[in-house]
Amino acid sequence: MSNDMSASFHAKFDADALLAILAEAQDTIRNYDTKAEISGVGFILAVGIVKQAGDSIIVPIEFAMFYVLAGWLVIVIPIIMLALVLYPARFNKTVTSVQPDDVQIVMYFDRRVFLNVDAYIKATNESDWAKEIVFEIMKVSGIRDIKRQRFLRALYWSAGSFTFLFLSQMMRVSGVLN
Repeated sequence: MSNDMSASFHAKFDADALLAILAEAQDTIRNYDTKAEISGVGFILAVGIVKQAGDSIIVPIEFAMFYVLAGWLVIVIPIIMLALVLYPARFNKTVTSVQPDDVQIVMYFDRRVFLNVDAYIKATNESDWAKEIVFEIMKVSGIRDIKRQRFLRALYWSAGSFTFLFLSQMMRVSGVLN
């Protein structure tokens, strides 16, 4: 089946179509990076505003340690989670989980594999370009999914942080913590 696909690659799939799929997946990854950066800055600014509003409310000393610990968890963890969107830690797992034995990985290669120009040219000439492009699509799609999951997790945590900040300020204002 693989050889049939390669033989009729241009007739059936059109190389431009596969390259467009790869470009779209790469653009989506960059979009998640941008979203994470913007969301991180927005979160930091919003927390600053919310925290400043809540600082004017006095906290009883017996609750001070809880507020410090909770504050760090509420503020720092979402920032770290948004930063993790930018760097997928399971990148190598994503790459190795889709790698067939006969792909040369010539599109985005490891310089340690191709030590000189001649080795790269030889691998390029021997490559099945349909497999090479499909491999890249699968690899990039895996990375895209990781970034999406991390971005959503960070947004949920951020929403929880704002909910916690709101509830704690309401408890302080209503006198529950006095």
